[in-house]
Amino acid sequence: MEAVPVDRLVRGDAGALHDRPIESVANVEVLEIERAAVVLGSTQSLDAVRRDRASELGFSVVRRRSGGGVVILQPGDHVWIDVTVPRGHQLWSDDVERATWWLGDVWCDVLREFDAGADWAVHRDKLQASAPERTVCFASVGPGEVVRRNDGGHTEVGGARKATGVGRKVVGIAQRRSRDAARFQCTVFSAIDVALYERLMRDPVPPSLADATGVGAALVDVAHRAVEKFSAVLR
Repeated sequence: MEAVPVDRLVRGDAGALHDRPIESVANVEVLEIERAAVVLGSTQSLDAVRRDRASELGFSVVRRRSGGGVVILQPGDHVWIDVTVPRGHQLWSDDVERATWWLGDVWCDVLREFDAGADWAVHRDKLQASAPERTVCFASVGPGEVVRRNDGGHTEVGGARKATGVGRKVVGIAQRRSRDAARFQCTVFSAIDVALYERLMRDPVPPSLADATGVGAALVDVAHRAVEKFSAVLR
């Protein structure tokens, strides 16, 4: 198999980045948005967002082709990495839930390098979410996503997730498939801005969103290391 392109940076509008066709080659891409955006899941109504307020604050409102809940993106506050696995690759799985587990394992390896004292874990079960929690991506935990179950002695703000007790979500993963490949869209934040969600969402924000967390000042270094590790695994 050809070497995986490393540090491939793709810039653009969030909607256009989500709409990119899926190529059937193993690939790692870093996506960089040029404008703040409220990104809805494929089946969500635009009415979930206060579009007038979003416009006032400079946010575009777009819909991705993968499922899940709303994600609010601002330049510099997150890392977005797309990992593509073609059918026939050793990491391919027809099981859409199990297909994400290995990505979670790689993310855990990366995060342990930056915080070895925390208990990083991959969610190897079905989506854990009430109906309201499904409206916001980081208020729920799905297959392959990474949670921090404790802080290994560090002070924890907000405690464990109230809704499920599975841990504090750190890595979100959405999946989009074609007949020939699967694209896994991974997102990690420096911090979760609950107040911003409250300003832009029409309905009350699920309390469990306050239990999701980011990686703080380590964001850029985490991104670089993740690209290295995913590229090595996909070779």
